[in-house]
Amino acid sequence: MAKRTYQASCHCGAVRYEVDVDLSEGTMRCNCSICAKARAWFRPVPAKDVRLLSGAKMLADYHWLPPGRKKSNLHYRFCKKCGVRAFAQGYWKELGGKFYAIAISTLEGADADELAGSIRYVDGRHDRFDGEPQDTRLL
Repeated sequence: MAKRTYQASCHCGAVRYEVDVDLSEGTMRCNCSICAKARAWFRPVPAKDVRLLSGAKMLADYHWLPPGRKKSNLHYRFCKKCGVRAFAQGYWKELGGKFYAIAISTLEGADADELAGSIRYVDGRHDRFDGEPQDTRLL
């Protein structure tokens, strides 16, 4: 499959963006403490493939500094009005630098069958993004 442009938004519609992504390349569910609590389902994409259409002033920022780290991995951006996390932003050399972790739940018109087969579980709790955690039942 090839990249497709998806429209995306928070629940109330105050934050809207579009993203160019090939969902057949996979999506992720992570077991780190914040992803597990939020039941996060995301897809990392290069920053150049994401365009914020509206709601920049409605975006709040949350970042967590894991113990023993000098900086946080991601800045989680969510709507101040409805509380839905639209995406996270970060820097990852392996992804070409700046990237977005788009929330799959915010995409409009994504194919359910394609998404169901795209999930890859990662062990973010132990910084092992190349392997699955032992237990994925609650992710």
